[in-house]
Amino acid sequence: GYNHFRIEHPYGHHKRAATPEDPASSRMGETFYEFWPRTVVGSFKSAIEIEKNRLKRKGKEFWSSDNELLQGWGMSAAFHGAMVGIFGKSTIPYLATQAFYGISLFEIINYIEHYGLLRQKKADGNYERTMPEHSWNNNNVVTNLFLYQLQRHSDHHAYPTRPFQALRHFDEAPELPSGYASMLLPALIPSLWFKIMDKRVFDHY
Repeated sequence: GYNHFRIEHPYGHHKRAATPEDPASSRMGETFYEFWPRTVVGSFKSAIEIEKNRLKRKGKEFWSSDNELLQGWGMSAAFHGAMVGIFGKSTIPYLATQAFYGISLFEIINYIEHYGLLRQKKADGNYERTMPEHSWNNNNVVTNLFLYQLQRHSDHHAYPTRPFQALRHFDEAPELPSGYASMLLPALIPSLWFKIMDKRVFDHY
């Protein structure tokens, strides 16, 4: 049920990562519980705007068969409709819980990946190019194998066309104290998260 991020990720998040304009980049001092509604609502609105503009350039309306958001939502509706049709209405709480859990797990990783990092504005008002130092990195071998090198996030943002198998580690990238799996729990406990991460943000800059 989160198909809109297929649009928002490459055309919104990658363009605005580590800036105040990006709903998927967490801010210094922002708890995950503040970040969650901001990113969920903001990413949804951004994806709609991006797709509207794309279709407009092609001379098409938002409500057209070429709308990739509608295609994704249609697939989600078909899946959930099939589940309810096969297993009955009693499956709705399970589907809703699974969707909420999946979205939250996805967004807590977004929260971890860019926490407190900012690209600077240049004299012309544009932001500096996204570089490895604008994403948190971790080179833990085991977790990287399980997560398709996701923790080499710095390379993914600096060079987004690079395939995941070839993502590299950069010494200059800010380093998380451990892999994503062990950072999930601290991210849910604001006082612990700030204690672990705020000094690292200050040290990085």
